[in-house]
Amino acid sequence: MNSYQHLLAGLAVAGSLLHAGESRLLNDGLLSGLRSEAARSHPAAVAGKYKAQAAAHEVRGVRLWNDPMIGVGFMGAKEMMRADDGDVMIGFEQALPKPGMFAAERAKMEAMHRAEIANSGNAALSAGAEAARAAIELALADESITLQQAQVDWMAAMVDNAKQMAADPMGSSTDALRMETELAKEQQMLDAARRSREGYARLLNITLGRPLDSPWPVLKLPASPPPVPVASAEVARIPHANPKVRSMKEMVSAANADARIADRERLPEVAVGVDTKLYSETGDIRSTTLGVKLSLPWFNDPAYKAKIDAAKSRELAAASDVETMRREIAGMVTMAATEAANAAAQARAYSGEIHDRALKASQTTEAAWISSKAPLTDLLDSARTLYAIRLEQRRMIAMQLAALEQLHTLVPNR
Repeated sequence: MNSYQHLLAGLAVAGSLLHAGESRLLNDGLLSGLRSEAARSHPAAVAGKYKAQAAAHEVRGVRLWNDPMIGVGFMGAKEMMRADDGDVMIGFEQALPKPGMFAAERAKMEAMHRAEIANSGNAALSAGAEAARAAIELALADESITLQQAQVDWMAAMVDNAKQMAADPMGSSTDALRMETELAKEQQMLDAARRSREGYARLLNITLGRPLDSPWPVLKLPASPPPVPVASAEVARIPHANPKVRSMKEMVSAANADARIADRERLPEVAVGVDTKLYSETGDIRSTTLGVKLSLPWFNDPAYKAKIDAAKSRELAAASDVETMRREIAGMVTMAATEAANAAAQARAYSGEIHDRALKASQTTEAAWISSKAPLTDLLDSARTLYAIRLEQRRMIAMQLAALEQLHTLVPNR
C-alpha cells in the first residue's frame, strides 16, 4: 500500500478508530429528536408553558358580575321609636354588568392567552435550535478529527518513505527529520481537536439538561448539502408561521379589546339594592325598600374620552409594531436562506472539480517526491491544500445546516 492509499484508508476508518465504530448521521430525524428533547427540558421552554397556563387561568378569571355588597346597621333611639321603625337595618346591593364589558374583557384575556401560547412556542423553538446548533458543532468537530486522523496516518506513511529514502547512500536524512517534525505537529493538533470535541459534547449535554459527561457517538454531517428553501416562499409564511409575529398580532387584538373596554367604562354604572328594617326584640319586619342607583359619568367625560383615545393609539402602535417585526424577520429569513444557498454551492464546488484537481495535484506531487523529482515543501503544500479543501467542504455543510436551523426557528413547519 502506498502513502496515498494510506490517506484514503485513514479517511475511511478514522471515525471508527476514535469511537469504536459507533457513529450516527446528523439527519432530520436526529435533529428533530434533539429539538424535542430540548423543548421538553429547557427551563426557558418550561417557563413559557407555565406562562401560557397562567394566561388560561386568567381567561377563566374574568367576571361577569361584581361582588354583591351587604350591610348591617343599628338604630339607637327610644324603645317606642325602635319598635315602630325597627332598630336593625339590613341592606343588599348588586351592581349590574355594563353592556359589552364582560365580552371585551374576556376577548382581551383570550388574546393574551394566545399570545403566551405563541411565546411558549418561540421559547421551545429557541431551545431546540440551541441544541441543534450544538449538535452541528459536535458533528463538525468529529468530521475534523476524522480528517486530521487521516492526515496523521498519511504523515506516518510519509515518514516511513522518507526513512527508506534516507537509507539510500545517495539520500539525505533532512526530509525524514522534517517529516517527523510535521508529524509531531499534526499529532498535537489532533490531540487538541479531541479535547475540543469533549467541550462540544459537554455543551450539548448542558443544552439538553443531561449529565455533563454523557457519552456521544461520532456524529457525521451529510455527504452532500440538503435542498435550500426558496427565500420568497419563506418570507410569505412569516405572518402565520413566525411565533413572534403571531404573538404581536394577538397583542393587537388585546389592544383592540382595551379600546372597547375604555368605551364601555364611560357608560353609567347601575346598581340595585334592597334595604330592610326589623325590630330586634320580636324579629318583625317594619319596612322594605327596593332602590336603584345610577352613576353620573358625564362629569368625567373628557377623562373617559382621553382613555379611549389612548387605547386606540396603542392599538395603532401595536399594529405598526407587527409590521416592524415582520420586516425584521423577513430580513433575517432572506439572509439565512442566502447563507444556506451560498454554503450549499460552495460545498458542492469543494467536493467537485476543486477537490478533484487538488487530489490529482497531491498524487502527482507525492509520486514526484518519492522519485526525488519534487522537494518536500511541494509535497507538504499539496497535502495541506487537499486537507484544507476537504475540511472546508465539511465546514460548508455545517454552515448550511446552521443556516437552515435559523430558518426553521424563524418560519417553522407546522
